[in-house]
Amino acid sequence: MIDIEALREINYIIEHDATSSTYKYVLLRSVINATQKYEHLINIENSKANIPLGLIIEQWILDYMPFVFKNIRQQNNGSVLDSPIETTYTNIFELLHLNQSIEWEYAYMQFFKALQNPSPKLSTLFFRLSKQMARKIVTMPMKFTGLSQYGFFKPNRYQFREITLSKTDIFNTNFLIVNFDTFSISEQHYNIFRYLGQTLYGTSTIMSKWKQKTNLLNANQTISKNIIDKLSGDTLEVRETNTIRNLLPNDKVCVWSGKKLQGENYDVDHVLPFSVWFNNDLWNMLPTDRKLNQQKKKHKIPTRKLIKKRANIIMDYWNLYKENIPLLFNSQIKVALVGQDEEEGNEFELAIESLCTKSDYLIYDRGHEKFEI
Repeated sequence: MIDIEALREINYIIEHDATSSTYKYVLLRSVINATQKYEHLINIENSKANIPLGLIIEQWILDYMPFVFKNIRQQNNGSVLDSPIETTYTNIFELLHLNQSIEWEYAYMQFFKALQNPSPKLSTLFFRLSKQMARKIVTMPMKFTGLSQYGFFKPNRYQFREITLSKTDIFNTNFLIVNFDTFSISEQHYNIFRYLGQTLYGTSTIMSKWKQKTNLLNANQTISKNIIDKLSGDTLEVRETNTIRNLLPNDKVCVWSGKKLQGENYDVDHVLPFSVWFNNDLWNMLPTDRKLNQQKKKHKIPTRKLIKKRANIIMDYWNLYKENIPLLFNSQIKVALVGQDEEEGNEFELAIESLCTKSDYLIYDRGHEKFEI
């Protein structure tokens, strides 16, 4: 499954490719994230893996936000990003009332929440930023990564001016996936990113190289030294449990044990742990018995058998979320679990199977500890 020559090519890119910015490292990180979380959105055909560019755009918008917010250079020319991109970020910061005196972690969390469910004004700005980022991604790192131009990444679209956001469109991850087309990498490179991607995050590899480059460009800024560590770890969790708690009925049970949950003495827990999957979607946050969660489940992965056993109660909670927050829930479950083309009616059954597939991947391919009761 793992092609040695393909692995050598990736190692060469990480260690020896010329860098005038941090773009290459952020692109590789984004692609690894996409291959590991969104296999249901990736089409493998003729030995090529076709990946939605929208996934990469959204990751770039989030990853570069702290550096623009705190003016931390990411290019040899002394700038953070290009001036038009920085201007759009600044407009978003102003609408969110975020100024540079605020701690970047707090600003990041507010920015993240706004991106997930933007107002009409913010939708227009995030759409503009997405087009700017798309253009930057396909004309810079995708073009110049590897031994020849577009030899490693092959975009299926190079211009984005004709993409529009109408008054009836809802700007979200699903919109980015549907409208910004795909890019391709070889199936061999896809397999390496999917099954060895976390290894590539290690010492002397992607995240370390990004940090080294950033520190070199910002020798006098101490704040730059911890941003990348936090972006690549689980310390920037944006968990909004009040929304879910307000939706839950008084008569509720633990998703795993079936035990009745009394009052507020319960946890809203991630089915796939945040420290592993970095996902705060509604479908991934369900009520659990606090003692069971904190003493037994912790950061473990529920097995396929357990998910299937508890599928009915999981789907009951999903139905509750869908009834109360339909646009957000439907968008999240399409992107994270079932894909774009599934008709409404059987999406929950497909989502359960997709959740089981991700559980198998994390336990048997990535080696995470399993959770059973």
